[in-house]
Amino acid sequence: MAVELKELYAKIKPQHEVKLHTRSCFQKTIEWIHMVEEADFAKLLHGDELVFNTGLHYVSEEWLRNFIERLDRVGAGGLIVAVRDGHEFPRELIDYCNAIKFPLFSASQRTPYMDIMRLFSKILLLNEQRDTNLISAFKNAIYYPQNEELYRSHFESKGFFRDMQYMVIIVSCHTYDTELGNEKLKEIERGLYPVLRAGIVYEEEGRLIILMAGRQRAKAENEFRKLCRAEPNLYVGIGPSVNRMRDIHNSYEKAYTAYQLTKTAIPKNLLIYGELGVYKILADAKESAIYPAFVQETLGKLIAYDREKDTEYMKILEAYFENECSILYTARALYCHKNTLAYKLNKIKEILGYDILSNENRTRIMLSIYILRLGTG
Repeated sequence: MAVELKELYAKIKPQHEVKLHTRSCFQKTIEWIHMVEEADFAKLLHGDELVFNTGLHYVSEEWLRNFIERLDRVGAGGLIVAVRDGHEFPRELIDYCNAIKFPLFSASQRTPYMDIMRLFSKILLLNEQRDTNLISAFKNAIYYPQNEELYRSHFESKGFFRDMQYMVIIVSCHTYDTELGNEKLKEIERGLYPVLRAGIVYEEEGRLIILMAGRQRAKAENEFRKLCRAEPNLYVGIGPSVNRMRDIHNSYEKAYTAYQLTKTAIPKNLLIYGELGVYKILADAKESAIYPAFVQETLGKLIAYDREKDTEYMKILEAYFENECSILYTARALYCHKNTLAYKLNKIKEILGYDILSNENRTRIMLSIYILRLGTG
């Protein structure tokens, strides 16, 4: 995980002549640092780099604005440019940087860039090592929960304790997969950094696996709802909150259940495990092999009839139950006359050979429909 720019700035502010000119660092995170002198070289950046510039080519405000525009276009995390003593950036340029939320710093021409870059590199490398250890600990908490010695010490060094509240979230956006990776997923990860301050994230098989610690559930759910509204190709499963470190695996398993259902039974791109209703029972059942036989016993005759006669009685039955077994509402949903629908419902009862409205049979039919939506019937 990257380091916040404001954290890096705080390390040098007391001892070096580097000044922030924008309103803030805009919660930018930095993954690496580079020296870039000309705008043409900006295209070689990968994003989230803090750029140093000696100011040797800073001949006009137009040049600097163009340079900033190019850096912002490739997702750079900020610019430190050396200027002569007494030079001030024009107000228009600072306003522009504030408008696009691009952190702009000035340094004196005496500022020891090499010392600062060495310090920042050390911080970034140490942070990367720490995050690698945390990710390994997170994986161990998922796959070897009984062996707390594999993850507890790493968690506690980060401020995650045994009896904190934990929640796992799984995110994918496979539409944007390429041979070079998934830039959209990386963009989402970077954008979530402010939400993930007390959390861990890693990528696995094209999915982000996220652990959030502390009481952040409402904030996280709101953030992911906004993301899913903005990006319909994003799929998110959110697990329940657990109150012990050794139960993280439970939240992960249930987050995965919710995530899988976004792609099968429930046509939503965000699902929260606690809101799955009967699907919690069906999707978590260990003996799913019983499902096909259960569906065959309950609806097999109707499915076979539709297949043989090229009819749509299963579709009608499903619509009927979705509309609370109301002939009026179902007729409206199917755009047919209620008398026609009543005739077809009687035909369904005849094919099935039982009363579809008895309490037991209604339950069996609804469960069978849910199983078919799961794709396991």
